[in-house]
Amino acid sequence: MRQLTVILTILTMMLFLALPLQAQDELMLDWDPVVNTVIGTVDLHGSAAIADQQWFFVEAALYEPGSSAAQWTPVVTYQFAPVVNGLLGAWATTAFNDGIYQLRLHAVDAANESHTFTLAPIAINNDGATINPNSVQVIDGAGAKAQSAAPAMLENRLPLPVGGHVKYFNEATQAALRAAGMTWVKKQVQFGISDGKELIEAAHAQGYKVMLGALGDKNQLAQDFDGYVAAFAEYVAYLAELGADAIEVWNEPNIDREWTRGRVHGANYARLLQAAYPAIKAANPDTLVVSGAPAPTGFFAGCAAGGCDDNVFMAQMAAAGVADYADCIGVHYNEGILPPSAQGGDPRDTYETRYLILMLRRVAWAFRNADIPMCLTEIGYLSPEGYGPLPPGFTWAANTSVAEQAAWIAQAMQIAADFQEMPVELAIVWNIDFDTYDADPQAGYAIIRPDGACPACQQIALLQG
Repeated sequence: MRQLTVILTILTMMLFLALPLQAQDELMLDWDPVVNTVIGTVDLHGSAAIADQQWFFVEAALYEPGSSAAQWTPVVTYQFAPVVNGLLGAWATTAFNDGIYQLRLHAVDAANESHTFTLAPIAINNDGATINPNSVQVIDGAGAKAQSAAPAMLENRLPLPVGGHVKYFNEATQAALRAAGMTWVKKQVQFGISDGKELIEAAHAQGYKVMLGALGDKNQLAQDFDGYVAAFAEYVAYLAELGADAIEVWNEPNIDREWTRGRVHGANYARLLQAAYPAIKAANPDTLVVSGAPAPTGFFAGCAAGGCDDNVFMAQMAAAGVADYADCIGVHYNEGILPPSAQGGDPRDTYETRYLILMLRRVAWAFRNADIPMCLTEIGYLSPEGYGPLPPGFTWAANTSVAEQAAWIAQAMQIAADFQEMPVELAIVWNIDFDTYDADPQAGYAIIRPDGACPACQQIALLQG
């Protein structure tokens, strides 16, 4: 009798200890938002322990935002015991066609009322063709939240971090980025027009870091310089709040195509950067601030109303203390027709911007007294192959083949990584997927060629250690 009493006491204690599982009133799928694509069989974890719970199950349906006609299919059959922070069952995704799905944990209480917790979008990709650019979010769940893990960034295996300037962030673009081993993407945004929010979310969900090239309006800058500078600083701070990993502040401010005519000077640009830098850092201390890369040019023979040569402009920037308001000095290189190791022999002339190594030295000299790296925010080679004749002003690249473009970009990455006079922290290929080929033949720089192939991706990937 004494033994039976002990057993009953233990059972009562066990029942008492189990009650809080029900009292917690939990219903949640435990899911890392970064894991937005699944294959094979997936173990599902979480909690199903609502008050007066009768049973729970897990179901899936195609995800069509705005539609209320989802056709739910069970993936985990009815379970009668509550679960808290445990295994809910397994999802055999091979029973479903590839596509974008929503996943729902469904519990029913003693009054036969349903309670649900739904996540989406989740891609089933058993055939290897489904791309999901978005992170997984809670669609409904009585105020519950998805696991708030930070996106897992891709691991860089190239000699230095490399990214690509993109026009789109679609399946083909992402395939090229992955094939090359790139870990960054860049896109330009315009104050008052765009902010890159969708790209940041989509790229982060895939593990990429994002650089935004923040453009302004030179005409508004001319009308009220100080007022526009202050407003622009607020804009780039907002970009940092959105999660931009790097911001290039303006683009080619040494020419009047981008900056107010008659006010092109490194010191004037420094005033803009001086306002932007603390605003960005206050919004997001981890955002890399990159100075706007000057256009490589010797056209002005120094400075004129229409602009300044890049070396003169960079010297002016350095003298104005730009290194105190940036984490990296932005650099462009886009006019080569020889291998990047060449330091002479260009049939046009021997001007330094024709040659990658001399261009890097040009920057290093201007900032020789500053402890700051450079970022190649635009590096590319123009090839007309597959498109036809180049327009006036670009015929200098008429003989550059796609094979040369591919080999030279890869070689340039290694040269940049090995450059000793001033560290190169990041290189952005200009460009990945632009498709405009007119007076400005941007598609000729693209490493995804007209036939969809990407020889440069293969060459860059060979640099991975």
